[in-house]
Amino acid sequence: MQKICQSLFYLKTHVKKTIELIINLKLFVFLFFITFFSVSKANILLKKNCYKKKDNNCIKYQYTIFKGDQIGTILNQSGVNINDILKLIKKDSCLNVINIGDTFSWTINKSGELLELKWYFSKIQKKIYKRVSNNFIVINHFPKILLKNKIILIKKNSNFFKSAQKSGLNKNEIYEIIKAIKWQINFNKLNIGSNFNLIFLYKSDSLEKTKKNRYLLGIKLNNFGKTYYSIRAFNESFYNINGLNEKNDFMDFSFLKKYRISSKFNLNRLHPITHRVSRHLGIDLAMPEGTPVLATSNGQVKKAEFNSIAGFFIEIEHLNQFKTRYMHLKKILIHPGDEIKKGEKIALSGNTGRTTGPHLHYEIWNNNCAINPMNVQYLFFKILTNEEKKIFLKESKKILKMLK
Repeated sequence: MQKICQSLFYLKTHVKKTIELIINLKLFVFLFFITFFSVSKANILLKKNCYKKKDNNCIKYQYTIFKGDQIGTILNQSGVNINDILKLIKKDSCLNVINIGDTFSWTINKSGELLELKWYFSKIQKKIYKRVSNNFIVINHFPKILLKNKIILIKKNSNFFKSAQKSGLNKNEIYEIIKAIKWQINFNKLNIGSNFNLIFLYKSDSLEKTKKNRYLLGIKLNNFGKTYYSIRAFNESFYNINGLNEKNDFMDFSFLKKYRISSKFNLNRLHPITHRVSRHLGIDLAMPEGTPVLATSNGQVKKAEFNSIAGFFIEIEHLNQFKTRYMHLKKILIHPGDEIKKGEKIALSGNTGRTTGPHLHYEIWNNNCAINPMNVQYLFFKILTNEEKKIFLKESKKILKMLK
């Protein structure tokens, strides 16, 4: 029995050492690529977004992150020892998840030792990495702040905008609230008695001095018995309590992807019938006449009628000033004013209007401007990676506790 216990102990120790070896190996490989990259690429510290200052026996740097930047590469090119970079990354793996616009400042001595690194990853938060002996400690820094609740109750003969103004919010703050949560709810359908609980941050304990500089951190909305949350993340976007933003799933193009694009979005297309150069403000999808046409997003039907050019067509209005149009239909299955769900059957494709054959013409408009459906995905919020989601869920606990 004693031999078995000893064997298990040695096995456990061996596994632990193996895991540590694998982690260190990954970090060394990572740093190898950093070193190779810093030699092969033009020095990024020569960019205008870098500030350098000599102070006694130290050199101070400040750098704002651009697309494709890695903190390891930046530090290495400023002269920081590889061993210090290794220790830093090992101490806080969050340094692998940096965003465009983040600012770093650091100080090194003549020997290339990193003395201090500051990471400003939001308007109100930063991390400080200080050298202690031959290692680093991490300090999560918050400015002297005051988190304050504000309640907005929508009363009879009023709306959200008027109620918010009466509560003391200015127009910019009201528009920010709408933008932060409108992907979850239509503001035109807020009920009398709807209740907004807001968390604002003030950068000092003096409420009056910072009244004009409130910083929205979180929203809780109770409407028709349903509760909605929207929490600000480190990338300045808003997400629900699970780190998701349904705007990422705002449109579903799976139905459209089944069919070949016979004519692309083109502002200078030679029209196949008129033989004149004219704008083609959508995409044509080659599909047999009578094919079921599905709505690509939730919304309300604004138009469902016949036009000599578009034939039978439908226009649906969605949240966030988006509209979609479906043209050259054979049969319309819905009516103006209907509330439509994403994926709902709304028509049968056809060959009506001015066409050269059966197809569906599909358009997307935003703020009364036609956009290429093939590029629409870039308009939506950034999806958090698994690592970013962990950071968000951890940092949002304090805000959620106040909202609840």
